[in-house]
Amino acid sequence: MKSSEVNTRGKNTILIVLFIIVTCLTSVTTLHHKTPNPIEALYKSRLSDLRNRLESFKKAADQKEDIKALKSEFLLSRITYKKLAVFTDYFNEYETRFLNGPPISRIESEVADRILAPEGFQAIEELIYNEPEKGTSLPGISKLIGSMLEIITRLEKEPDLTYKFKDELVWDAMRSTLVRVMTLSIAGFDSQAAVHSLQEASASIQSIREILNFYKKEISEKIPGGFNKLETLLSKCSDHLNASGNFNKFDRLSFLTDYMNPLYSCFIETRIGTGIDVPAGRSSVNYASPSIFDEDAFNINFYSPPEEYWVNNERIDLGKKIFYDPILSGTKTRSCASCHQPDKAFTDGLVTPYSLDSNLRLKRNTPTLLNSGFQTKQFYDSRTDILENQLAEVVHNTEEMDGSLKKSVDDLKRSDSYPQLFKKAYPKEKDPINTFTVANAIASYVRSLRSLNSRFDQYVRGDKSKMNEKEKKGFNLFMGKGKCATCHFLPLFNGVVPPLYADTESEVLGVPASKDKKNAIIDDDPGKFLFTGSVIHKYAFKTPTLRNIELTGPYMHNGVYSTLEEVMEFYNNGGGKGLHIAPENQTLPFDKLTLSKKEIRQIISFMKTLTD
Repeated sequence: MKSSEVNTRGKNTILIVLFIIVTCLTSVTTLHHKTPNPIEALYKSRLSDLRNRLESFKKAADQKEDIKALKSEFLLSRITYKKLAVFTDYFNEYETRFLNGPPISRIESEVADRILAPEGFQAIEELIYNEPEKGTSLPGISKLIGSMLEIITRLEKEPDLTYKFKDELVWDAMRSTLVRVMTLSIAGFDSQAAVHSLQEASASIQSIREILNFYKKEISEKIPGGFNKLETLLSKCSDHLNASGNFNKFDRLSFLTDYMNPLYSCFIETRIGTGIDVPAGRSSVNYASPSIFDEDAFNINFYSPPEEYWVNNERIDLGKKIFYDPILSGTKTRSCASCHQPDKAFTDGLVTPYSLDSNLRLKRNTPTLLNSGFQTKQFYDSRTDILENQLAEVVHNTEEMDGSLKKSVDDLKRSDSYPQLFKKAYPKEKDPINTFTVANAIASYVRSLRSLNSRFDQYVRGDKSKMNEKEKKGFNLFMGKGKCATCHFLPLFNGVVPPLYADTESEVLGVPASKDKKNAIIDDDPGKFLFTGSVIHKYAFKTPTLRNIELTGPYMHNGVYSTLEEVMEFYNNGGGKGLHIAPENQTLPFDKLTLSKKEIRQIISFMKTLTD
């Protein structure tokens, strides 16, 4: 090869290498200077706003300003937080616990001895509004704000935010905020002492309006007039909240039916019409449902095992047959229906049920099975997750059924009808009758026991003839002054927490062992403590549904109260605190509700509209 050819080829190679390097550098520079996601920029701006407000708040606490100034700083800070929370409540659930978690101690990941004290806005609110003497709580306030600033720093340093702010996730974050406003904000869930929820709810809606501006062009192109319609509904909701100064007098029922339902429906319609997708994976809610009060608003498969075991008609029919068959009990004398009777809303009407041999009473009242599929914890002590696991425990409990699923499998296989029914319900199973398919069949039947079409449901869907004035007032008291909806969350009216509906709460109420008020003692059932071993869960029990409540007495985990009037009196006086038996870890607020007898009757009238 000639020397000139080598030199030429060498020069060409160098040029190619230089071209590649320049191209790569240009690409890196382009990537580095690309236009940032405007929603990400908005999020960072709101983080900065909250940091500035908290620093001002901390300075006021450090300088020992008077309580009036501290309250002003607090309210301004939380309004600022609510504008950010559209993002953080959805994308940063863990950090949110430290920014605005409930003002009660908790454990982390069910680790019994790792008890975390309350932090964030609600903990500060308790200090400012329930301990208002100057100087009493200032060091605690400053410390709590300092911890919040550390969380803000962590959020500010979070890498690769762009992947979070995809359109489908941003829209679901906004939808979740609307659900939060309808279920938590107007109930005063996280502003029980300051009672500033309505203004904070307005701030949340204003935040959604600001985010939606980034989609104005896209919405307008695909839905002529669609953006203006949605903007008008958002504005009406926000204005109505701002104009309603008195928390207890706020007409929540009218707000839900006349303002929030149309807004939510329009929001869903706009998302679908604009072509924006929904998040991948299973969800507790039906993304296409125009209202959270629709019968199909919740996705039962979210609360179920993997897809191959989802509910279908064959499994429901099979499960129903086994439900009424005593084949699972050791004595062949008791079926599931023995204690969960349809004519009593799938309860038994007893204070507590009898043992299998009828010689003693069990410790806990029989709960309804209606809507029990829509929860992530089973049993009063929340010791299991899915219904399949609950069944296994009941069958093997010596006092309840004293059976064996393995033995029941053999009995079912020997029967004339069950083998064919199992083969039809589980065609892909190599051995269709096994311990899990037995449990899954019954669980499928229980999941079909849906009760979401009461007079209340029909009213909020538009039929204004379904509730009278007494019942309407009862609902507003239930959501407001009575504070009932801060534990029994809409629309399921159980302890499954909105807006994600993925966690089931328990509460410590201080329930007495008997009706004897003068010599009251706390019921000795330790509740969730038996499962977690944590002292903060002693006497804690899962919050049950209030749907069909007039049919499911006696009430409380031990059936101590025969009537709803007795239950309401217990709550009105502060639970265990009112009976002077409250444990230190009582989560029910100690203060009395000061409901009049007339108001109590109105709340009970409302609760009866939940009968399906």
